Amino acid sequence: DHLKALETFFLESILSHIYYFRCRDYIELLAQVYLLPDFLSEHSKVRLVVVDGIAFPFRHDFEDLSLRTRLLNGLAQQLIIIANDHKSAVVLTNQMTTRIGQGQSTLVPALGESWGHAATVRLIFHWDNSQRLATLYKSPSQKESTIPFNITSHGFRDVQPPAVTQNAEDTEMNPRKRPRREEEK
Repeated sequence: DHLKALETFFLESILSHIYYFRCRDYIELLAQVYLLPDFLSEHSKVRLVVVDGIAFPFRHDFEDLSLRTRLLNGLAQQLIIIANDHKSAVVLTNQMTTRIGQGQSTLVPALGESWGHAATVRLIFHWDNSQRLATLYKSPSQKESTIPFNITSHGFRDVQPPAVTQNAEDTEMNPRKRPRREEEK
């Protein structure tokens, strides 16, 4: 089966199985999400739904923040139902923004912390100097942790640990003993 799958694993084949819906505002996004169950029933092989930029349609044009909160909560509930009923993963991306406090600034989710409670799992992708990091911020089964990663032409990849160099003196040591570092010699 794997060899047969590899025969059809090329860009055009992959792209032909991606369905894209552009939503320019929150009304179009809400409409699309509420139409999604019918679409998924007709396309039963779909197993991943991605809403890229959940914050964008909701960040502007809302004077009534309680209405925005109700709409977002309804959207979250609908996406949870879709995930459960259609056995699909639902991935939402959210922007980060800076909150200025007393002499400090912190990064916070653009839709606020309450939106983060709707998600079962929260990942935060960020940088530390030139290193990409992924932090598991919320999970029902795993503790919070951070890992480095790379993005290559082959996709997401683990960061390779630095090569360990040994000098001739280290190779003659007993392998059951901890090697001494240069500053200990």
